[in-house]
Amino acid sequence: MKRAPVTALFGLATLVLAACTPKSEDADPPHEDWIIDSHVIFPEKNGRTARPTTTERLRLWVPYIVDDFYGQQNAGEISPVDLRANLGFTMNLNLGYNRLERALVPTAFQEKWMSIEPKEARVARVSPFVLPVDGITPIGNAEWLDTDTGARLMLVYVDRPARIRGDVVYEGRSLRFDITSTGAGYLWVKQPEQSGEYTVVPRPKHLVLAVMPQ
Repeated sequence: MKRAPVTALFGLATLVLAACTPKSEDADPPHEDWIIDSHVIFPEKNGRTARPTTTERLRLWVPYIVDDFYGQQNAGEISPVDLRANLGFTMNLNLGYNRLERALVPTAFQEKWMSIEPKEARVARVSPFVLPVDGITPIGNAEWLDTDTGARLMLVYVDRPARIRGDVVYEGRSLRFDITSTGAGYLWVKQPEQSGEYTVVPRPKHLVLAVMPQ
């Protein structure tokens, strides 16, 4: 009886091992622009005037909202983010990407004046909090800020090409949503402080997580 060549047996063993290797939860290939190097600051409510930095030891908690951009953080934390002693942090959105995909549910905006096309598109929002190391109560409202323009931003995810639209008058402000995604991925969305439009903007060069008084 002929024996199988050693190279053939080695190749078969390699295929078996590859089949048994657990699939990575991370984005493959990774996206360089999904890695966010930033830090926490403490401005007043206007987002511009500095206020004293707390001496309390702090931590970051970064849960997600799925099915909407507003409401309860109903998907938990996809991948923990460490807050360094100097209040800097690196958020790598490539990590746990497949867990996010499994957590997504059909879009159901609470605000009926908001719509998405196609209706099958699913959305999420990254919703960070800054808390005491040993506490569960946020020390303020955390907002992404572009320090070059002063714009307040949302970090959202859309799982396919889609368009989100809506118009409303809220507290005397005329607000319009016109958010377009060209494929599955994260988007930075500018939030107007007065009347204006929620729209996608390029990733800011200088980005901070501002913790403002509640």
